[in-house]
Amino acid sequence: MFDLRKPAFLPLSRVNRAVAAALAVFVLTLAGGRAFAQDTPSGPAAAPAEAPPPAAPAEASEAKPAAPEEATKVEAAPPAPPAPCPEVAPPAPPAPPPGPTVEWKAQSKGGFIMTSGNSQATNVNFGVNGSRKEGNNKLELLAGVAYGRTKNLVATTDAAGVIQSLDRQSVVSTNNWATKGRYDRFLSENNIAYASTQWAGDKIAGKTLFGGGQAGYSRQVRKDKWNLVLAELGYDFSYERYVQQSNKTIDPVTIHSARLLVGETLSLTPATGLTASVEALLNLNHETKAINAKTGFTGVDAFHDTRINGKLGISTNLFKKLALGLTFTVKYDQNPAPRPVPSVVVGAPAGTPISFPAPPAYFSWESADKVDTLTEVNLLYSFF
Repeated sequence: MFDLRKPAFLPLSRVNRAVAAALAVFVLTLAGGRAFAQDTPSGPAAAPAEAPPPAAPAEASEAKPAAPEEATKVEAAPPAPPAPCPEVAPPAPPAPPPGPTVEWKAQSKGGFIMTSGNSQATNVNFGVNGSRKEGNNKLELLAGVAYGRTKNLVATTDAAGVIQSLDRQSVVSTNNWATKGRYDRFLSENNIAYASTQWAGDKIAGKTLFGGGQAGYSRQVRKDKWNLVLAELGYDFSYERYVQQSNKTIDPVTIHSARLLVGETLSLTPATGLTASVEALLNLNHETKAINAKTGFTGVDAFHDTRINGKLGISTNLFKKLALGLTFTVKYDQNPAPRPVPSVVVGAPAGTPISFPAPPAYFSWESADKVDTLTEVNLLYSFF
């Protein structure tokens, strides 16, 4: 065995020494590289681990299954994002309570009478009424008009009373109109506060305009399927303007009265109904400008100008909206208006001022009749 520490026994040239040194360095380097590769993966031997081969296709994966951990990392899908919460629509607001029922009523009526021959007369009348009720409020409106003319046979005589000629003179026999509006406030089912206004005219009765207002309390005394009984107590204000006469001026009159009324609506059958009412107006004030029908002078005391209005009617349905009605009205006036002067006077020249005579025997003619009646037969048509 050679001892390298003894150069005398093995002489080497420079070239040999260089080769030996290079060989030693190579051996040492190879041994050191292997040890470093085991301690540190970044060595030359670990270079392939830095860039792993691309994932194999599905066929390759089936042919060579990966390790459990590697398969989980490669094949596991990423967790799905949480599903968004569904949008919940806000709750619908509560429905408002139903409003009060609105009840409409509307009706018209009309009549016509015409005669010829011995009696020659024409009369027409027309009226409408309607109401609207909503909850505790009710409004009612009505209007009517009646007009008639009559051709009366008039005789003209001479001074001895012998008839010289006969002729027909046309005179107005009916001329009246009326309107009314009324508001009812139901305090409860059977207790009502009311207010109304009414205006009318009746020239044949000596009144060009009369009317006013009313207010008071109404009580439904009885209400069932067949009956409706009303009782009313209130106040009435009336204004009356009279037909003027050629020989004197008649002042308008204002009257303050207590009002009483009793009314009944009765259903005789489902198609036939009956109505009846009585109204009394008792004057409370002293009427300074009113002409007293008993004395002919101005001044009427309290409770001496009582007015009573009565009405009775019956109607029956002919068809769905058409009915036949019969109505009878009576009016009493304790102190009637002054009677208008007749428009036709036989024996007087045209344009001659006419007035009632002063003697007491004729005095009763200066005031209109205390009682007026009206009988109507009408066809009634209901719109609602």
